[in-house]
Order: sequence, then structure tokens, then C-alpha cells
Amino acid sequence: MGGFSASQAIIAAMITPALLILASGSLIATALLRLARVVDRVRKLAEPAAPIELAEELGRHRRRAELAERAVRLYFAAVLCFVLAGFGIAIDHFAADRLTWLPVALTTIGMGLIVAGSVAMLAECRCATAQIESEMRALGAADRR
Repeated sequence: MGGFSASQAIIAAMITPALLILASGSLIATALLRLARVVDRVRKLAEPAAPIELAEELGRHRRRAELAERAVRLYFAAVLCFVLAGFGIAIDHFAADRLTWLPVALTTIGMGLIVAGSVAMLAECRCATAQIESEMRALGAADRR
């Protein structure tokens, strides 16, 4: 690695999982924000003046919360894989490069978990869009009365 000592090369390699952890943290923050929005909306529906059919609305919010919570779990599992990949790099070095598959496998699993979490967040966004459209229809029907 052109002028790098072995320990510097290991530390440089361990930075990659750290960057993936940082990216995962941003995804976690986004998913938690979406979950907080669901909670806020459910609390708003609990107010007596809510004009929208409550049972149907709560069902949609339950689904959104489940999807957002699933995404958070998957993103945290990805962070765990990336942290373990950092350790895997060091372990591979101490094992004289006989375990190169370990950090690669952990990073690949972590990336797969991020994809799965993103799929859950996409489904949650689709639920949110359907919910907003339903609310707008209901409010439009209420305005015509």
C-alpha cells in the first residue's frame, strides 16, 4: 500500500465499515423520524374532533409503524455487521490473512440489511401516501356537506 505500514493499512481498511456505520445512522434517523410522525398522527386522531374513520385510520398507522420499526431493526443490525466487519479486519490480520472472507461476508450482510430496511421504508412511504390521499378524499367529502 505505497508507504503505509501494516498497521496503518489495517486502520485505513477499518475506516470503511465506520463510513458504512455513519450512513446507516442517517437511515436510522430518517426511519425514527417517520415513526415519530406516525405516533404524532395517532395522538392527533385520539382527539375528539377527528373527522376521519378512526378504525381504518388506526389500521393504516399500525402498518406504517410496523414498517418503520422493521426498518430501524434492520438498520441497527446492519450497523452491528459493520462494527463486526471492523473487528473482522483486525482478526483477519492477526490470522495472517487466512480469514479474508470474514470482513467481506459481514460487510455484504450489512449491505443486504440496509437494502431490506430501505425496502421497508419504501413500503412505509407508500402507506403514508395512500393514507394522505385517503384523508384528502375524506376531507373533500366533508367540505362538500
